[in-house]
Amino acid sequence: MGVDKAAITFEGATLLERALARLGSVCDPVLVAAGDAPLVDAGPHVIRDAAVGAGPLGGLVAALRASPHRLVAAVAVDLPWIDPHLIRLLADRIGDADVAVCETRSGAEPLHAVYSTSLLGAAEAALAGRDRSLRRLIDRSRAVRVSETEWRHAGIADRFTWNINTPEDLAEISRRAPR
Repeated sequence: MGVDKAAITFEGATLLERALARLGSVCDPVLVAAGDAPLVDAGPHVIRDAAVGAGPLGGLVAALRASPHRLVAAVAVDLPWIDPHLIRLLADRIGDADVAVCETRSGAEPLHAVYSTSLLGAAEAALAGRDRSLRRLIDRSRAVRVSETEWRHAGIADRFTWNINTPEDLAEISRRAPR
């Protein structure tokens, strides 16, 4: 995108503001793993990634370490339609598993998922290694996989998977946005 995605405005709010509001309805506190980005508007719970340049795994490890709770909802800021109902569904389904994740046509959605702190050791090992893929971490974990049939039956729309990686994505999502 050429800009910090958190600062992109969509429907009158930045993607960061949207994420904070949506997650704030089901999570307390909302931790923001900022990577290297300065997030002055993120509130009091900004945390630094556990390792610089480690991608989403670095943020997840930092959140699992910092969380005062057993469960952590992990979402990407470039998802303008973070779904609080889906976060609740995943938290309700996780039980004693390490992660609850939705399955879509593209596979598991690791950045709209609920993780347990029980995964911290495996996540730290992955962070120390060469394979930092969240999907592979999930594959090696005790995972509850919520099928597309199940989440659709619960009334969840697929727009939670829509992400903004390019100006064209932003234009398309703006065009498709429910009114």
